[in-house]
Amino acid sequence: MKKIALFITAAMLAVLAACGGGTSDSENPAEIRILESGGTSGESIDAGYGKPFTDATGVKLVREQPGDLGKLKAMVQANNVTIELMEIGGPGVEQARADGLIEDLDWDKINPDPMIEDAKLPYAFGFQSFALYLAAREDVKPVETWQEFWDTERQPGKRALPAYARYILPAAALADGVKPDELYPLDIDRALKSLEKIKDDVILWEAASQTPQFLDSKEAVYVATWDNVFAEDGYQVSYENGIWNISYFVVPKGSQNPELAYKLLHEMSKVENQVTAAEVVPIAGPSPEILEHLPASIISRLSTSPDLQKTQAATDRLWWAENGEEAEARWQDFKLKNF
Repeated sequence: MKKIALFITAAMLAVLAACGGGTSDSENPAEIRILESGGTSGESIDAGYGKPFTDATGVKLVREQPGDLGKLKAMVQANNVTIELMEIGGPGVEQARADGLIEDLDWDKINPDPMIEDAKLPYAFGFQSFALYLAAREDVKPVETWQEFWDTERQPGKRALPAYARYILPAAALADGVKPDELYPLDIDRALKSLEKIKDDVILWEAASQTPQFLDSKEAVYVATWDNVFAEDGYQVSYENGIWNISYFVVPKGSQNPELAYKLLHEMSKVENQVTAAEVVPIAGPSPEILEHLPASIISRLSTSPDLQKTQAATDRLWWAENGEEAEARWQDFKLKNF
């Protein structure tokens, strides 16, 4: 009888543990997983935010990449969300919200240090401002404008562009002569016609970390990239005509541990951590005081620098909220037919 009783007790304990009656791994996780864009941006996340987060919580930060809306949608619909945060550009945030893929944030629990207004959305944490900029191999004609990037007679060879509507369509419109301050409302027809002109000379990339590889292997003469190709590494780089944007972290619908995500976001709000991140890669964090803490050599490369704000095109997040579904569908159709 004692053996039977012990067996029943053990079985009951096993059931309770499986149902959450005991202390589970989700309650005391050893790690937190996030989806981010990769490359040097990911390295800056490790240095600026991952280390202080781990020091404060004892929890390891694990980065996965790249992230896209399709991956997020698949996880949420399958009820198999394996990450706590996902990085998405401003236009993608609005689409994810419209599709019911992300949670509202509890800003009281994040308890952030001061942040710029555009970075603090009810459903997204803007952790860095960045720009899609132009770069080239050292042995080819320099590229400073999107028109030059598109001009295959001036410089023959492949061009590498992001495989995402929210980045490639604005670039194509600028290449066709649209002025930066007139980029929105975006003319999708005009952008696709512009792409039609150079489609045979375009390589599409999924992660910006691929862009230096395209240049090093000489698969491409020019790349449109962010935060992965630098002059000090032997490339030609031009920031002046970039396309400015904010990158956000969101909590996926069905996240298993949002409380831990909020602690990581808190670390991202600290200006001292943003300075560390910017020293790894020149990207501006959301603190309104960030420029006061950085040397001129870094500020000159930030999309939020006063000089570059005058020349770079801004991304209209709200236009994408209203028109993103159409733009994405038309881009996917064009991509399927031409790449």
